[in-house]
Amino acid sequence: MPRIAHFKYTIVMSLFLISFWWTGCQPPPAGNNAPHSIVVDSAGIACAEPHAAAAGLEVLEQGGNAIDALVAVGFAMAVTYPRAGNLGGGGFLLYRSHDGKVTSLDFRETAPAAATPEMFWQPDGSLDPEKSLIGALAAGIPGTVRGLYLAHQKFASMPWKDLLQPAIRLARDGFPVSESLSNLLKEHEANFKRFPESYRIFFPGGRAPEPGTVLRQEDLAATLERIAAEGDAPFYQGEIADKIIAASQRHGGIFSKSDFLEYTAIERPPVRIAYRDHLLYSMAPPSSGGLMLQGILGTLQQIDLPNTHAHNRADYIAYLSEVEKQWYARRNVYLGDPAFVDIPFQMFASPDTAAQIARSVSLSRPYPAQQMPEYARALAPAREAPETTHISVLDAAGNAAAMTYTLNGNFGSYLVAGGTGILLNNEMDDFAGKPGAPNLFGLVQGWANAVEPGKRMLSSMTPTIVEKDGRVAGILGSPGGSTIITAVLQVVLNKIDYRMTLAEAMGAGRFHQQWLPDSIKYETGEFSPEILEELQSRGFDFIETQRLGDVQAIWRSGNQWEICCDPRGTGVPVGY
Repeated sequence: MPRIAHFKYTIVMSLFLISFWWTGCQPPPAGNNAPHSIVVDSAGIACAEPHAAAAGLEVLEQGGNAIDALVAVGFAMAVTYPRAGNLGGGGFLLYRSHDGKVTSLDFRETAPAAATPEMFWQPDGSLDPEKSLIGALAAGIPGTVRGLYLAHQKFASMPWKDLLQPAIRLARDGFPVSESLSNLLKEHEANFKRFPESYRIFFPGGRAPEPGTVLRQEDLAATLERIAAEGDAPFYQGEIADKIIAASQRHGGIFSKSDFLEYTAIERPPVRIAYRDHLLYSMAPPSSGGLMLQGILGTLQQIDLPNTHAHNRADYIAYLSEVEKQWYARRNVYLGDPAFVDIPFQMFASPDTAAQIARSVSLSRPYPAQQMPEYARALAPAREAPETTHISVLDAAGNAAAMTYTLNGNFGSYLVAGGTGILLNNEMDDFAGKPGAPNLFGLVQGWANAVEPGKRMLSSMTPTIVEKDGRVAGILGSPGGSTIITAVLQVVLNKIDYRMTLAEAMGAGRFHQQWLPDSIKYETGEFSPEILEELQSRGFDFIETQRLGDVQAIWRSGNQWEICCDPRGTGVPVGY
């Protein structure tokens, strides 16, 4: 990198770190109505980690486009945000070029060829929940490197090797550990201890790094340098693949060379949704996000929502949660990998289905989940972890990119492939497991999402781009497992129907209903006791939770752009 560019990067990072440390690196509590928010004229990035945001801003200011910046941020987050940023996971990317063409890339992980529906069962037929969460069997074939490389080949403007330089520097030279990362490592230390290679990297000297300690990842730097020089080939057919496969097999996993040689990222048409005077584009299966937005928004289209239901009051919560319940029931029974499952696309797009659901909703009492016809077919629970992350990017030419990617749980399977520095995902846990088994989120699904060789597990990731009058209006997405869909939905409703600023839309309290369990999750301190008591008197049940989502969003504001990182997280928006 030219010396002047590196100097500029240092200044930018210094400014961000002053801001970052001033806040103490603590996630603000849910309900803080002042999200990290800026207004810019031309371009910007919203993501969950400041070092990665600075890497992307550097690319934008050098004339890179949205995909250039996204690639830089994605690889940087693999270094600085190891709970979810990754090389060893997968995800989905939505891209709208300045001329209005919209497409999406599916780089979701796949089940190894040796996978079976019973691979996580114990001899007595019960489910072993740990096998799909910790260690080599929990990992699917990673897609992130191939997905980002394909995005670069199709849409980028800068050399691939240049875009990985910020990530290489951060891995080789290190970065100061935030308080949130330090605390999270301490919380997960016992699982890291199972894998000496992982423990050596993230617990140097045998202890979790304290806030401000510089964490270096030399093996990961070498891996990134190899990928920068040779593209995705070494990851799928070269030395990196060999090391990942060896680590998997050494720890009881089932990865094979053919799994990596045959892995493909897939370009798919996005789901297109008309809502009020806006158009939304979101991800198609194997993500459920786009179809779920289509179904829910299609139902809400049947009523004059802002004039019939005051925002976040009792009737609004009752109505929206019952609509969510109806569509989650359909999601959890019918959706899966379209290469393996006949997806009923028309059901989610049907105005007749939407109208029928709209007519069926009662504000006076909830419809019992167990009495819904889908219940008899919902035999196989699956657990979708919330520890994902999202990146939204806009460039000065008007290109927009939204990417949600993940390791699934915090730090994935905890297994680092020896000699690579790569944390492997635990995405196999996103498949449906054993009928009647306990469920991390109570998210019950049918056999459409059962484990099969080469299959992509169903996801809730919902990268979304919004248009109005033929121009980009918004770019957003979130982590949150099964709550991703409703977090994105509520920000969209707050903007379009309730005409909030983006900061207001992001800061507003959230709730979530996913059919089973038949309860409404709500954020602590966001809804008055009177509202909750009113809904309880109607028969609604509640589960309190600290936060729902960590939305990263960009939205047009006149001739400018508002860029917001959710107050529930630690992101710092950047732009110019």
